[in-house]
Amino acid sequence: MTLFSSSLLSKWGFNDGDDPCDWLDYCEANDIDHANVDFPLVELVRRFLVPQIDQQVTVVEIETIHNPIRAETVDGVDMTEVWFGRAPEPALTPEYVEVPMGEVACLALELHERAEATR
Repeated sequence: MTLFSSSLLSKWGFNDGDDPCDWLDYCEANDIDHANVDFPLVELVRRFLVPQIDQQVTVVEIETIHNPIRAETVDGVDMTEVWFGRAPEPALTPEYVEVPMGEVACLALELHERAEATR
């Protein structure tokens, strides 16, 4: 699974918040019910992408039908105007990080089990 740093800077980042086709294919091939086990985008970004970014990035979660996790600040500069293309986008490095799909699935199942245990 490729997580692009620039997706943190856009309302439409991370496949506009939709489940990636690679995740759906992996679920089908491995008997994971993707209708019940959510793609763990927010946690993937927090655990795997943000710690690797060279710039100082703070993120915010947004309840929306679009990208639910975005850079709130980059090196102390507010990014909310960048989300909508109204301000220049800073370059974030590295450009992307790769997360093995097996780790994505383990995280998704862990979060699913934790949610089920609290019901």
